[in-house]
Amino acid sequence: MPLTKSVSSLHALLLCMALILSGCFTKQSDNEESDPVTATSEQNEKPAGKAPAATANTAAPEKVDVNVYLEISNGMKGFMPTAAAGKEATAFQNNLLKLLSEVQDGRYVANKGFYLAKEDAQSRPVLDSVSYNTMKSYIVSGIKDDVRGTPLPAMLKAALQNSIDQNAVSVIVSDFIHGPSDQGQFISLDADIRSSLREAEHQGLAIAILANTSEFFGTYHPAVKKPEVRRTLNGEEIPYYIWVIGPQQEVQVVTNRVLRNLPPQQAYFGFEYEAVPYSALLKERAFSPAGVVYCSSRNADPCTLVNLQPEKEEPVEFTIGLDLSNLPMSMQQVEYLKKNLKVAATGSRASIASVTAADESIKATPDLAKYSHFVRVRVPQLTASSGTISVQLPQVYPTWIDKWATDNDNNPAAEPKKTYQLDKIVDGVQALYRDQSDFVFNSTIQFNKAD
Repeated sequence: MPLTKSVSSLHALLLCMALILSGCFTKQSDNEESDPVTATSEQNEKPAGKAPAATANTAAPEKVDVNVYLEISNGMKGFMPTAAAGKEATAFQNNLLKLLSEVQDGRYVANKGFYLAKEDAQSRPVLDSVSYNTMKSYIVSGIKDDVRGTPLPAMLKAALQNSIDQNAVSVIVSDFIHGPSDQGQFISLDADIRSSLREAEHQGLAIAILANTSEFFGTYHPAVKKPEVRRTLNGEEIPYYIWVIGPQQEVQVVTNRVLRNLPPQQAYFGFEYEAVPYSALLKERAFSPAGVVYCSSRNADPCTLVNLQPEKEEPVEFTIGLDLSNLPMSMQQVEYLKKNLKVAATGSRASIASVTAADESIKATPDLAKYSHFVRVRVPQLTASSGTISVQLPQVYPTWIDKWATDNDNNPAAEPKKTYQLDKIVDGVQALYRDQSDFVFNSTIQFNKAD
């Protein structure tokens, strides 16, 4: 009995030690994830109650669940004329067939759902779950039924809630022409859009808006009914939109890997990153610094603390490597970055000298291959013995939205590529993210004045 009791006590002691060690390990891991080097600005802190922003090096999921919603109102018929021998498909038909095929058979989608969005006799939104072949048939053969358009906020709310219930990314395809039964809803469109998408805000979801145009054949139903209630079009360019709603990383799987060939008109809301991988590159021959600048720690990798001393005749220049490969594709374009990247400095004057993307020789260099872009920073003067130099990408409202918006869509032939009150629709989306950081990312190099 004494031996048995001793063995039991030993087992209990070992179990307690294992639990204590396990708890310590977990706590240590959490501390390591909160690396003070990457927490560079109070503007990157997330407001209470909001889902945390992703880090740019967070691995995107291999596969996502996707629900595709296709509006099949009368106003959409002109995008999908009946196929016939010798008759070319519209751009809408070509693009949607590629999208459906990628969702159905591609390697990046796990569970998928296909829904036809319309309105019932009581003006309520209906989402008919159909097969892939049924939706494909609508696209190639056209919409045969007389289907009233669902008021836009109601359709968005129904589609979003359906996808949230199924933990799926929403892909919503529509002309986004608002046709409410209550005319007063034209005045409250932005507020109604925000209300319809409030669960996106509450659950920390992101929204990508992609705009394209297609030839349109048949009856066009404008939102503004004067002087014409409807018009017959014969190939005029009419806008249509694809909205992708879901967790940020999953939305990017859909935009980057499923949709792929995105139109130039893109807008992203709810996209931000607590940190992107970055480093001052001071030893690489391809980016040799100028002036007195060196890493404060000889073996630091990444180097985020430097010593520098610009001289009157020799300002300091050095390159910061950034990995932006997980950002939306439009934000990775060099021209976009040249236009929108900013430098904020404390204790110094600093500016951006150049922005470049990695070429093939850079990608083949092991120490540089981890970075997709390179920002050359020029520091002509220090105003303090220490400070910071931050490379920032602000949240930018796309200029194309106002160009595509109109308060009168009655005659699309005279004013092509316009959508009624598109700016108010997007205002409603933007209101969901009023507490968002001012920056997509903020990468900060700290410095000390060199002796």
